[in-house]
Amino acid sequence: MIEQIPCMTPPEWLMNLTAGAIVNNPFPLNEVLQDSLYYPGAGTDGKPVRWLAGNVYSFVYTDYMVSRPRFLHALNNVHSGFRGYRVLGLRDMTMKELIPNGWAPQPPNVFDGNPNEGREHFAEPFGIWAIMERLPDYPAEHGPERFSLLYLCGEGVASYQALYNSNRLKPKILFLIQHGFGGNWTNFEDPDGIFAQSVAANPVGMPDWLVGRYRRNLEGLPRKNESYWAGYYPGPFLHYLGGGHDIAVWARGSQQL
Repeated sequence: MIEQIPCMTPPEWLMNLTAGAIVNNPFPLNEVLQDSLYYPGAGTDGKPVRWLAGNVYSFVYTDYMVSRPRFLHALNNVHSGFRGYRVLGLRDMTMKELIPNGWAPQPPNVFDGNPNEGREHFAEPFGIWAIMERLPDYPAEHGPERFSLLYLCGEGVASYQALYNSNRLKPKILFLIQHGFGGNWTNFEDPDGIFAQSVAANPVGMPDWLVGRYRRNLEGLPRKNESYWAGYYPGPFLHYLGGGHDIAVWARGSQQL
């Protein structure tokens, strides 16, 4: 966990799930989406789980270049980003379960890229909900006993609009770490870009927190800890999480870390 972000109590809906209930019970849409972490262009990056599990218990990933076999391999590979966890249960998701009231796409004022760029590399769309459980030989300090991971092979902007805006829900945290060679058609961090427009259009408001790379000047020195987007304010620190990543945390509105 990042201690400056409020932690959560493990939710009962998550802790009470069984393998059979994951597959057979109605999908808990509101519980999975509300107070979640949303990560567009995620690949199979486990860093949000490693750093922020406990601040949230539900993670929503999207990436249109990750195939179903690649995702399942990451879940079951002990050397992956989800090391120390095993699959308690999986469920293939339908559009009706995720968008029960349908979805009317919200076109941006200005496109800041070509959404069809690199289409030949897009994977076959899928949606999987996974409940991950900590392995018994890993201590509690490794991470929470369970977490939820909803993974969509889909485009990050459209997925946000469909999941959150259409359902009138919002994530607690946006994880906006750009991958230099990730193939994203738009810059998710751009305050004037289509993603920022889509997040701002949510009728229930903006996420409470942004987590992203700490920006540096041309000399490689830390700049003033300014948020990517207006309305988010930093605390007086740079949260260094190792592995070559300098991570900044920004709070929405008048909150201060």
